[in-house]
Amino acid sequence: MLTHSNNFKPSFFLLLSGVFFWLLFLSAIDYRGASLAADSADRENRSDREEIKLETTGLEDRGAAEEEITIPENGASKKEIEAPPNERTISASPDSGLLLITENETKNKKEKIMTKQVFTRELGLIDVPIKGKEGWGILSLDECIAIAVKNHLPLQIAEKSMKLAEMRVFEARRNMLPSVTLLFEEGTGRVNARAYVTRKQYIEGQQPIFHGGELYYTMKQTEVNLQITKTDYQKIKNELVLQVKKAYYTLAKTKGNLKLQTELSKEVEKILNMMRKQFEAGVSSKLEFLNVNSQSSQVKYQLTAARGDVSVAELILKQAINIDPRDRIDIADGILEFKKIAVDFESVLTAAFLNRPEMKINSLMVDYYNYAKGIAKAKGWPKVDLLGQWGLAKDEYASPDQLPGDNRKMWQQWYAGVKTSMPFWGSTGEYVWIREQWAPAVSTYQGTEANTSTYKFKFLDKLDYYSDKKLAEIDFDKARQEFNKIRQDIVLEARESCFGYEKAVMQVDTALNKVKYQESDLEFTRMKRGMDEAQDSNVIESMIKLAQEKFGCLQALAECHTSLASINKAIGIEDYFKTDSI
Repeated sequence: MLTHSNNFKPSFFLLLSGVFFWLLFLSAIDYRGASLAADSADRENRSDREEIKLETTGLEDRGAAEEEITIPENGASKKEIEAPPNERTISASPDSGLLLITENETKNKKEKIMTKQVFTRELGLIDVPIKGKEGWGILSLDECIAIAVKNHLPLQIAEKSMKLAEMRVFEARRNMLPSVTLLFEEGTGRVNARAYVTRKQYIEGQQPIFHGGELYYTMKQTEVNLQITKTDYQKIKNELVLQVKKAYYTLAKTKGNLKLQTELSKEVEKILNMMRKQFEAGVSSKLEFLNVNSQSSQVKYQLTAARGDVSVAELILKQAINIDPRDRIDIADGILEFKKIAVDFESVLTAAFLNRPEMKINSLMVDYYNYAKGIAKAKGWPKVDLLGQWGLAKDEYASPDQLPGDNRKMWQQWYAGVKTSMPFWGSTGEYVWIREQWAPAVSTYQGTEANTSTYKFKFLDKLDYYSDKKLAEIDFDKARQEFNKIRQDIVLEARESCFGYEKAVMQVDTALNKVKYQESDLEFTRMKRGMDEAQDSNVIESMIKLAQEKFGCLQALAECHTSLASINKAIGIEDYFKTDSI
C-alpha cells in the first residue's frame, strides 16, 4: 500500500500541474482574444471620432456650413438630413455644431469587409484580364480568337479532362502488369514470459493471367475516352470561334453604320442651319423649315441609336473573348470587304462527315460502349491469377543469456500459388492452391512447409452481372441512335449554312445595286435643287435613303462573313473556307 501511494503521489501532482498549465493557457488565449476585440473596437471608435472631428472642423467655415445645412431659428435641437440610398444619414446639432453619424456608415463598412472576405479566389471565381486605361488597342479577328481561347473556362476544363483521361489510360495499362509489394517488418513480444524480437523482409506480387479480356477492354475503353476528350476540346473551340466571329462582324457592321450616321448628321446639320437662316430672312416657308427640322431630329435619333448599337456590340464582343467590360477595345475599319468564293453543298457535307468533332465524338462513343459490352461479358468468364512471395525472416529471444547460442539466422520464407474464380448463375466458385514455406518462430527450431487447397462458394453474390450486361447493351444502342441523330443534324446544319451563304451573296449584289441607284437619285435631286425644282427636304430624304441602303449593304457583307463562319463550324475546321480582306 505504501509503494502504491509513493507511485501515486508524483503522478497525481503531475496531473494537477498539467491541468493548471492548461487552464492558464486557455485564460491567456481568452485574454488575448478580448484584447484583440477591444483593440478593434477602439480602432473603430477612433475612426468614427476622427470622422466626426473632420466633419466638425469643416463646420468652421460658416459659409460652407450654411450652404450645406440650414439650422432653423425656432430652437430645434437638430435637423435630420435625408441621404440617398446606400449612403449614411447625418444630423446637425445647432448647439454643438457637430454632425452626428448614424449606424448606416458602420454597416456599410462591415458590408465592404464582408464582401472582401466572401468573394475570394477559393470560391472558384474566375479572374478576367484587365488592361485598365491603356485598353486593348485595335484587335484583329485572329487576336480576338486567341484571347478568347486563352480565357475560355470550358476550354480550361477540357484541358484538365484530357490530363485526367491520360491518367486513366496509364492506370488501365498498369492494371495489366504485376502488382508488387515490398515489406520490411520488425517487432517485439513475449512468449512464456520471455522477450523475443522478430524481423521480416520480403517481396510479394500478384499477376493476372486470364480475366476474360476485362483488363484489355478496360484499357481500350480508356484510350477511346482519351480521344473523346481531345475531340471535345476541338468541339468547344469550334463553337467559341463561331461566337467570336459573329460578335466581331456585328461590331464591324455597327461601327460602319455609326460612321454613316455621323456623316449624314453633319450634312443634315449644315442644311438645317442654312434653312434656319433662310426662314429667318423670310426666303423659305415655315412648312419647309419644319419638315427639314423634323428630318434633322430623325437623323439625330438614328445617330443615337447607332451609338447604342456600337456600345452593345462592343460589350458582346468583350463577353465573347472574356475580358473586363470596362476596358477599351477597337477593331479596324474596312474588314467587311468580301471576296466571293464558290461553296458546294456536297463538298461541305463530305468534309463535315470527316472533320466535324460531333461526328468523331459520337463515333467514338459507339466504340466506347462496345468495349463496355466486352467488359460486361468478360465478367462471366473465369479469372486466373498467380500469387507469390519471397523473403527472409527470423524470430529470436531478446535475452541470449537464458538460452546460450540462441542467435538464429535469417531463414527463407516464400509461397507460390494460383487463385481462380468462376461465376455461374449469379454465384461464384473460388479455388486457391498455395505451396508455402515459413521461417521458424521462437517456439520452434524448424521451418514449416505446406500445400494448401481452398474451395469457396459464394451464393448469389454476382446477380449484378446480368443487369450490367443488359445496361451495356442499352448504352450501346443509345450511342448508335445518337450517332444517327447527329449525322442528320449535321446534314441539316450544313444545308442551312450553305443556303444562308447563298442568300447573303445575293443580298450583297442587290444592296450594291440599290446603293448605286440611290447615289444617282441623290445626285439628280441635288441637281434639281440647284435649279429650284426640288426642296432641301427632298435632298435630305434622298440622303437618308442612301444611308439606309449603305447600311443594308454592310448588313449583307457581315452576313456573308458569318454565314461562311457557320459553314466552317458545320465542317469542323476553323479556316476551311477563308477569304482575304481587301
